[in-house]
This record gives sequence, C-alpha cells and structure tokens, in this order.
Amino acid sequence: MLGNVTIIGRPNVWKSSFFNMYTGHKIAIVHDESGTTRDISEFEYRDAENDLVYILSDSGWLDLMDKNDEISKDIADRTKKAIKDSDLLIWLIEYDRVTELDEQVLKIIRELKVKNFIVVANKADNPAKKLEAYSLAWFANGLEFFPISVSHNDWIRDIKKYVADFLKSKGLNFKDEEVDDSYVKLALIGRPNVGKSSLVNAIVWENRVMVKDMAGTTRDSIDTKFKFNDTNFVLIDTAWIRRLSKVWVGNIEDWSVMRTERAITRADVIAVVMDGFDGIVHQDLAVISRVLEENKWLIIVVNKWDKVLEKPGIDKDSIMNRYIEYLKSKIEFLPWVSVVFTSAVKEKRLEEILENALNIKNERFKRVKTWVLNNFMEQVVLKHPPTWTRKSHNPKIYYTSQVDVNPPKFALTVNNPEHFHFSYKRYLENRIRDNFWFFGTPIVIEYKWRGKTKDVKK
Repeated sequence: MLGNVTIIGRPNVWKSSFFNMYTGHKIAIVHDESGTTRDISEFEYRDAENDLVYILSDSGWLDLMDKNDEISKDIADRTKKAIKDSDLLIWLIEYDRVTELDEQVLKIIRELKVKNFIVVANKADNPAKKLEAYSLAWFANGLEFFPISVSHNDWIRDIKKYVADFLKSKGLNFKDEEVDDSYVKLALIGRPNVGKSSLVNAIVWENRVMVKDMAGTTRDSIDTKFKFNDTNFVLIDTAWIRRLSKVWVGNIEDWSVMRTERAITRADVIAVVMDGFDGIVHQDLAVISRVLEENKWLIIVVNKWDKVLEKPGIDKDSIMNRYIEYLKSKIEFLPWVSVVFTSAVKEKRLEEILENALNIKNERFKRVKTWVLNNFMEQVVLKHPPTWTRKSHNPKIYYTSQVDVNPPKFALTVNNPEHFHFSYKRYLENRIRDNFWFFGTPIVIEYKWRGKTKDVKK
C-alpha cells in the first residue's frame, strides 16, 4: 500500500521550499507572498536510498483567523482533509519561535486526534541556531524533532530515513515502476475560469483540486494517477495560462506560466479547454499554437456545454454540428483535431476525453509498412501529380517511408524539394490522413534530396 506523508505548517515557514528540496524537483511554487500554496500538491516520491515509494504532499496554509474569506476556508478544509488522510505529518515551524498560528496548527492536530507527526524546525542555518532550536523541542510533545536548514539542505537525509522506517513499520513499503510509455499523460490547459479543475474533479471522481467560480484559483500543476479501460493515465491539472505581456518577472503568475509550460512538455496529450458559452477567443488560439510548437497530440474540449444548450432559441439537434463548423472557421489549419463537448458540473461526456486520448496514443505510435506506403503514394501521385512553379523543373517522388513515430514522421526521397509547390505538401498530408487516419496528432514530412533534408511539420 502507498504511504501518504503531508507537510503542514503556518504560512512562510518555507513549506514549499522544503517540499521542493525533499523531492529534488521544483514542483511547488515558492514566493514570499503568504498563501502561495492553494492546492494540495502531491508528488509520488521514489526514495531509492531507503527503497520505497510514497506520496509526499505540500499542503495549503492553515490560517483560520479570516473565517469570512471563502478561499482561506476552502484551503483550510482541504488541508484538514489531507491531514486526516495522511499516515505521517511533517510539521514545519521556525527554529527560534512559536507563534499564535503555530498554536492554531497544534490545536487542529489535537482536534483531529493525529498521533503520527514529527516537528521540523527550519531556518537553523548554523550550529548556534541548531542549539537554540532544541529549546523548542518540547513542542514535539515527545515525538521526533529535527532542526534543519532548507537553504543549506541540511538534515534532510535524517528526516527521509525516519519517514522510510516509520512507513515500513506500518507495512507501507510500497514499490512501484516509473511512469513509462504505457501511461497516457494527459494535461488540461487553457485560459482562466474555463473549468479545468472542475473537469479534473469530475474525471477522477474525487475533489482533488480547489474549484471556485473565479479566475486563477489553480496555481500549481497537480498529477493524478488512475486507470481507465485497463489503461494507466496520469492527469495533469495545470495552472492558468496568461498572456506574457500580463506576467511580471518574479510574479507568482510567472511561476504558474512556467509550470504550465513544463506540463505541456511532460504530457503526451494536451486537452485545450475552452468555454463553450464564450466561444473561442484569441487566447485559446494562442494556447493551441503553443501546443503545436511542441508537436503534441491535441484535443479541444468545449466545456460548459450545458450553458450553451440553455441559451434561448437553441436548436439542440443542430447546434453541435454548427459549433464544429464555427471552430473550423477559426482553426481551419487543424482539420485532424478531435472536439469533445463537455459539462464538468453535470459530468457529461467526460469519458470521451479519455477515449480520445487513448485513441490518439495508438495513432501516435502507429507505423505504416514501407511497401504499403509506397504503393499508396504511387496512386496518389498518379491521381494528382506534383505541382510546381514556372521556375522549377518537373518534381518527382522516388521513394517514401515512415521513419519514426511519436509523432509520425515520413521521409520522401525527391529530385529537389524546391521544385514542389507548397500546396502539394498539404495535399500529401491530407491523403495520408484519408487513408491511414493518424487521428489527433501532427505529422512530420521530411524531404530528402542529395544527402540533404528539409523538414516540413504539419
């Protein structure tokens, strides 16, 4: 069974910095602003030195003073749930003081009847501060106490050893394989307030990320593992994407944009979520363009479809086809992209997202036999010979082969790439898709000429 360890503490004790140092990855957003961590960021930590795997969570803040603040209350409730679900808590305080907020955390721990926790006194950056930190050892209530320095990466190995021994003593010595190509890594991205987090919650049947009807409530990217149709999935709920002109260097939003960029890079399939009621906007097109730059598999998710159907005078029998035509007029350069109409709040057509992602993965790794491809290309050229400009010679295709997958890549040996009119490249792509499909994935066509190559990405 997989153990669950959660980091808790009041704001600004460097919980997220500790989380990043512990995992060895810059997962949680780090900033001087209080309340930077809003969601429960989880990481499947593989402790090779102590030979086990467990979930390490970075919780939100536990500041209950502002009980009228809806977001603060939501985060506190979510953190309390994480505490109750944890096998072990790592409670961070500062080495030289116990504040009123620390007392609040202790009160919550007692209210929830938590017995398994350790106290970690951070910012003990030198021997004198470490010695001073032991004056607060009473706060550990007889449990393990570790004075550490996150900035100096000090004493972390001792904490990891204690955590590993504790989990093993509870029978939580889980071992797992790394996420490999058998997983479908799906990222949901889009502009603020289009319902990405609501979709994640609905898909995994669990309230994993904070959902509020306001823009920008998701700041961290959160990974969720689950199975669908006997296939392993990793669902990545990303922070919002903002136009770069609106993002200041060093701003928390800048961190979120970078996290989203990383999510796009990590994922196999990108589901660009748009608001069906608002329609596609320039920012949606910019997001799609960014995904295509990475040559990723693409699904367009039109969310809040229930609101569209509630519009007065809507013909429910034809609106979906009309909407697809509307999208094609906006993104006519992507005829191969799948469109899924969803309602996160009513849990409509959510499985279609996963089914499309699985189908796309199969298409992404599909290979066409060379002899089949050459026979097909011979018929294509016979039906519509290559076009050329008046300045070029007669263009010829001698040989074709698929040289790679993920994304599918085709090499065409030709007499001279410059002899081919640009429109013929699109014609070849369309014919390949008509016959071999390659649903949901871009295609790369490579022209080979006299030992040289020229890539054309589709």
